Formats: sequence, C-alpha cells, structure tokens
Amino acid sequence: MARFTGFDEVYSALYVDFDNIYTRFLEADPDAARTFGIAPYRWVRWIENHALRILYGEGVRRRILKRMCYLNPQRYQEFRNPFIRSAFQVVDCPPLTSRGKTSTDIHLVMDCMDDLSHTTHFDEFIILSGDADFTPLLIRLQEHARRTLVLSVGYSSPAYTAAASWRIREDWFLQQSLKDDRGEEFESEPAPQPAPAAKPGQEDDDPAPGNRW
Repeated sequence: MARFTGFDEVYSALYVDFDNIYTRFLEADPDAARTFGIAPYRWVRWIENHALRILYGEGVRRRILKRMCYLNPQRYQEFRNPFIRSAFQVVDCPPLTSRGKTSTDIHLVMDCMDDLSHTTHFDEFIILSGDADFTPLLIRLQEHARRTLVLSVGYSSPAYTAAASWRIREDWFLQQSLKDDRGEEFESEPAPQPAPAAKPGQEDDDPAPGNRW
C-alpha cells in the first residue's frame, strides 16, 4: 500500500452493530458490556490507536471521521444519548418481526456502500459486529481497495474473518478498551516478530489469512 507513504493520517469510518456486540459482551462480562454502552468515547480512543504501527508503520494516526451506531431503541434506549454525546449518528432499528428481527444489517450495508463514493475518501471501514452476514460486504470493500477492521465477537465464521484485513481480538478489546485506564499507552502495542511463531495465547492480532501487508 505505497499510497500511504509520506502520509500521516488514515481516514476511517466506524459502524457499530450495537445489539450484536452488547449482547455478546453481556454474556462474557456484564460490567464491560455496560461500559461499552455508556462510555463509547473510551473504546473509540482505543480503536484510534489500535494496530496502527503494525498496519501502516511509524508516524501514522487514525482519524475516525464518521461514526455510526445501529441499535434497537425499544431495548437499548438508555445507551442512545451516550453515543450521541460521543459524536455518533444513531440509527434506530426497532424490531420489524415478531421474532425481534431488526433492520440493522441492511442499514449498515447501505451506509457502507454509500460511503464508498463519499467525497471524503475513507481508507478504512471499521465494523463492530460478529455477524457473518457482513462477509459479502467485506469482500466488496476489499474489491474497492479499502482496508477493513472487524471486531468479531463470540464464534466467528472463518469466511468472515478471512474477508477482513484485520481482526480485533475480543479479549483484547474487553480488557484494554473497557477495563484498563492506560490512555495513550495503547499505541505501544508490540509488532509481531517474523520468527519464530508466537506461542498459543501470546500471539498478536494477525491480519486475516491472505490479507497481509
């Protein structure tokens, strides 16, 4: 990606499938789940620094210029204002069926496709969702030479993670962005060494297979 040579900023757009992420975090760690909902500025700051040196080299910063959150207002109304105060555009996605199916998926996909032709050329599309239905979207974004970061929670489809440029590990996100108070120290995340391979449980986040830079 020589186009980044000499540049010091990466323009990013962030899309949050709130129901998907919050439900998973609620199962894993209720306290962290609540922090995710009431203090989005904390984990947004962490994402802005996450894996920058590994992906782009030294001297680069990530600017999240667009922030979108899709949530069910009937269940998660209390989290709406914290996201608005953190500069998110909140899209209400109430249930459309008796089984509670919402329109989050289609709203998120349409917004991503519209943003491909946005006057601001977004270099990255960051999607916080473990929903494998977004796999075709990731592939389409890749075809347009955009990098994609995903936070895949719970069980992640191999196809979904393979279609992303970079996978944010759930355990790192929970611990570092929602529990730790280390501020800018997140930027000092070590780059992976070429050899030997890291031992299980000690490896850094890796770009998805076939998508290394």
